[in-house]
Amino acid sequence: MEKGIIRDDKGYVSTIIFNRPEKRNALDADSLFLFGDTVKEIEKENKTRVIILRGTGEKIFTSGVDLAGGKKEFNRTIEGLDYCLNSLMDYPLPVISMVCGPAIGGGLDLAVISDFRIAADNARFGAPLVRLGRTYYYTAIERLTRLIGLAGSKEILLIGKLIDSAKALELGLVNRVVSLNKIESVTFDLASELAEKTAPMAVKVTKHTIRKIFETTRISSELASELHGLVEEINKSEDAVEGINAMLAKRKPVFKGR
Repeated sequence: MEKGIIRDDKGYVSTIIFNRPEKRNALDADSLFLFGDTVKEIEKENKTRVIILRGTGEKIFTSGVDLAGGKKEFNRTIEGLDYCLNSLMDYPLPVISMVCGPAIGGGLDLAVISDFRIAADNARFGAPLVRLGRTYYYTAIERLTRLIGLAGSKEILLIGKLIDSAKALELGLVNRVVSLNKIESVTFDLASELAEKTAPMAVKVTKHTIRKIFETTRISSELASELHGLVEEINKSEDAVEGINAMLAKRKPVFKGR
């Protein structure tokens, strides 16, 4: 069976590839845990200076978490997502997301966590959880809001529609937009510049300093507990069940507000 995550090393640059094209590169539990293990392995080896994230092919970055499967598998997938995201947030050197096609849900969060986002002109971004009767996790909302501000975050999260690369650039969600046939060369040029023209120890301390000043969570434990409870309540509601069932059946959901 083909691995859901592939690692490709070239010099100081390691590329992590989401490799489930038949599932729109959706990340199942095995892929998420493998992703986290791969990042930790790269950090432990201490040879890589830049990580690039990308999807297989040019049609999609990742459609996020694979929501298929029963409750037991879903719980394991969410555990894998936490492990994956925490591994990436803890990685001390630069991470670049090379986004071709849609980056949805967890895919959007992976891009937001990255230090740089290079988007192809066919890229789209969003987290249409409200259209599934669910809500984006509060830590992901916080990360997105810190990156692009309240207005942009509300436009993405409350409407639930995907935005195109031009709108993403306008909101400050991506660093640059390039044509599809140039995105690989532009991304690897940036990775090479970071890997070969900057001192890794200085970059590491600078990234750590920026995170400590601007990105370290300021949410109290009491508020975190409250928000966690609200997310769990919504994501276990009848509307949430209906949203997933409708998506899997490829029909319009009928939400009842409970």
